[in-house]
Amino acid sequence: MKASPSSESGHALTLARLRALTAVAETGTFSAAARSLGVSHTSVAQQVRELEQAHLVHLFDRVGRQLQATPLCLELCDIGHRMQEAERDAALILGRRTASGARRLRVGLGNAMPGIAIIGQFLAQHAGVSVTVQTGSHQHILAALVRREVDVAVLPDLPVDARFRRAAVVRQEVVAIVGAQSPLVDLASVTLARLAQEPLIYRTQGSSTQKIIDRAFRQAGLAPQPRLVADTRDAVYEAVAVGIGAGFMWRYGTHRTDAVRRIQISDLRFTAEEVVFAMADERNDLLDMFFHAAGRFSEPDHSPVPSS
Repeated sequence: MKASPSSESGHALTLARLRALTAVAETGTFSAAARSLGVSHTSVAQQVRELEQAHLVHLFDRVGRQLQATPLCLELCDIGHRMQEAERDAALILGRRTASGARRLRVGLGNAMPGIAIIGQFLAQHAGVSVTVQTGSHQHILAALVRREVDVAVLPDLPVDARFRRAAVVRQEVVAIVGAQSPLVDLASVTLARLAQEPLIYRTQGSSTQKIIDRAFRQAGLAPQPRLVADTRDAVYEAVAVGIGAGFMWRYGTHRTDAVRRIQISDLRFTAEEVVFAMADERNDLLDMFFHAAGRFSEPDHSPVPSS
């Protein structure tokens, strides 16, 4: 008795093949699918070809230079998407445990503060929980949360979005920071026009701080060019500390006061809330405990103290 094609091939229908199939259906070519998956063109083409041969089916029609999914292929893609979501959910569950089995919360931070202070509150109340921290620009951390690479994040100036459960922590503004050798060091406040005369240190694209500064200079009719562009707030802080120029940060972006002075920008009226947020469809006790810690931090006796 002749075996069926699927039994001859054993594991012909695999998650890897469904992943390749859905990538080709979404991108229209083997090459584009390969780039999206981070594998070779040959690997993707082989995965699809083996799936067709194992089950004696036709999955794509060629239309010009594009591959168009057949109705059967679209049905499989729907299943493939659901399987990939289940895979992500499984990875999320495993990511909440350390190698020893202890519970773990993954936190994304745009600035060290007030996020680290909230984490301190959280760990003080829940000693058996581990925390891992991922830092980066506003854009980077927002994307990490949406991809479920972090469980909860703390960012300033987060737009209202129905995808997120959120809680405001503290309101703050962007300030200028200067080193001890700066001619601005003794000023209580400074204008954008005066700052434009100084060598400036900017953040790279994707920084919420830089977006606000760019908009403020533009509205003031100014277009200063930076002396240095840095990809992290810490790099900006260190560049200011060694005297390269003046930079910008959220007022409560750090508790450090060792080498720079914060100066209010008198004609920058914008303030923003620092927000703790998580995906609205993600509910568990670890997230609830973190939001509770954030709520305690926002009380007056836990609010950050502005530096001089």
